[in-house]
Amino acid sequence: VTVSLSRLAFGMDMLALLRLEESRDASLLVSRSQFTEVAKCELSFAALERGLKAFVKYVPWDVVRMMLNGEMSSTNAMARCKVSILFMDIAGFSTLCEQVAVERLNLVTQDYLQAMCKIIVESGGTLDKFIGDCVMALWNAPRHLKHH
Repeated sequence: VTVSLSRLAFGMDMLALLRLEESRDASLLVSRSQFTEVAKCELSFAALERGLKAFVKYVPWDVVRMMLNGEMSSTNAMARCKVSILFMDIAGFSTLCEQVAVERLNLVTQDYLQAMCKIIVESGGTLDKFIGDCVMALWNAPRHLKHH
């Protein structure tokens, strides 16, 4: 029982931090307990994990984090504010796709997207989505920026 509950608690902690890969690893390790209550908790955790993973596919990570931390709810999520929106992609990407090996293209795209995400997050922006090689981000929503 102790091992099952410890793994379940670890998985829940990782899920609360949105460290979804680590929560998945923990849920895979959880053995189905012979105790009904523990087994129900394990099944509920797995369902919660699946639901959250599906949810973060459609909602920006920052918004999900704010909701989990209690900083935002579905009732206070809508408000008028001035925002800055960025759409940015790689110039000539279609041509590049035709000229470069897939493995190299994958590395270039991955490096570009990681660098852009880092800059966006460090400047207080919210990464909204990727559209192919395009990055969409916004500032001053959902998190208010004092000097926007």
